[in-house]
Amino acid sequence: MSAIELLKQQHREVDDLFQRIKASTGDERIALLGKVAEALTIHAALEEQYFYPFARQQGVDVLIDESFQDHAEVKQLISEILRVKQTDPRLEELCGRLERMVTEHVAQEESALLPKVEAVADGEALVSMRDDMQQAIDSWRNRELLRMAEHQESPPPV
Repeated sequence: MSAIELLKQQHREVDDLFQRIKASTGDERIALLGKVAEALTIHAALEEQYFYPFARQQGVDVLIDESFQDHAEVKQLISEILRVKQTDPRLEELCGRLERMVTEHVAQEESALLPKVEAVADGEALVSMRDDMQQAIDSWRNRELLRMAEHQESPPPV
């Protein structure tokens, strides 16, 4: 599996979480919102700290500046979601907005950025980056990711 395949796998996992959130209520919904916050926080950090710099090194700049802005907006929205109570009427609207933002971001990445990087990058470098990314995931999961999400922080570099 390459770094690109890992990122796409994460995209599918987040989409699955959004579907599960729609079908859930109460405590289950709150737990799933925590999982989506963690997954998106990790994913954004991986892209920002590993993939986007690598893409720029490969001469691929398409969507990267826009992607950083998307991540900032997603982090802000996650922070809001984690602060509202499950009985707050805004929760439904905030979740829908987050899902729309993430879906649009994923579609742009998978149609433009990822294929361009995959076309020019060395396969071994992509596998090596995946290993580094997996090590970072393991390290970050041992830290307080939800606290970071609540405060719009990215995990520190590994």
